[in-house]
Amino acid sequence: MNLANSESETTSKPKLLSQIVNIFVAPSQALDYARQKPGSWWLPLGILLVLNAIFSFWWALTVNLNAFHMEQMRVMTRMNPEHAGQFGHYIMHQGRGSLIFGVAIGLVVLVIIELIFALYLFLADKLLSADNKGYGQWFSFTTWTSLPAALGFIAGIVAFAVSKHPSVRPTDVTSLNTLFFHFKPWDHLYKITQFSILNFWVIGLMTYGLKRWRNHSTGKALAIALAPYVVVYLIMYLV
Repeated sequence: MNLANSESETTSKPKLLSQIVNIFVAPSQALDYARQKPGSWWLPLGILLVLNAIFSFWWALTVNLNAFHMEQMRVMTRMNPEHAGQFGHYIMHQGRGSLIFGVAIGLVVLVIIELIFALYLFLADKLLSADNKGYGQWFSFTTWTSLPAALGFIAGIVAFAVSKHPSVRPTDVTSLNTLFFHFKPWDHLYKITQFSILNFWVIGLMTYGLKRWRNHSTGKALAIALAPYVVVYLIMYLV
C-alpha cells in the first residue's frame, strides 16, 4: 500500500523539464515547482547561459575585426572626441581574444545580476512579509521568471544566422531601439532604449509569481517587480 502510494506520488509530481514549457503556457505550475524545488534554479539559468554563450561567442569568433574597430572608433569620436586618439591606439591592438574574454565576462555578469535580483526579492520579502522565504527560493523564482529572456537569445541567433550583413555589434533584436527607435550609440536615449520587450513578459511573470507566492495585491506585486528596472534605467538615463 505504502509502495503504491509512493509510486503514485512520484508519477504525479511535475517533471523538471516540463517546467520549461509550463513557464510559458502554464506559469502557475512552473512557479509552484520553483517554490517546492528551489534547487531547480540550475535549469533555467543554464538555458540562459548556454543560449547567451552561443550567440555571443558566435559573434565574437566571426565578426570582422577591422569593421568592428572602425565602428568603435566612429562611436568614440562622436561620444568623446578629446580621447578618441588614445582610445583608437588601444582599440586597434584589441584582438579577437579580447572579444572572447569580454563575452566570458558578460556571462559572469548575467549570473551576478540574477543573484542580486534574488537578493533584492529576499530583502523585500523580509520587510513586507512575516513568514519570509529563504534566499534559495527567491533565486529559484528569479531564474524561472527570467526564462522568457531566452527567446531574445534565440531570436538573436536566428537573425545573425540569416543576415547577409551581420552587425559589428551584438544586437538585441528584441530591444525597443532595434524595433522602433533606431538611436545611435552616441544618442542620449540609446542606453535606455536597449530595454527588451521581453522584459515586459518577465515583469508580468514576476508580478503574477509574487501574487501567487505572497498573496500581494496586483499593485504591490507590480511595484516590487518594477522597482529595480526603474532604478537601473533611471541611472542609465542620468549618467
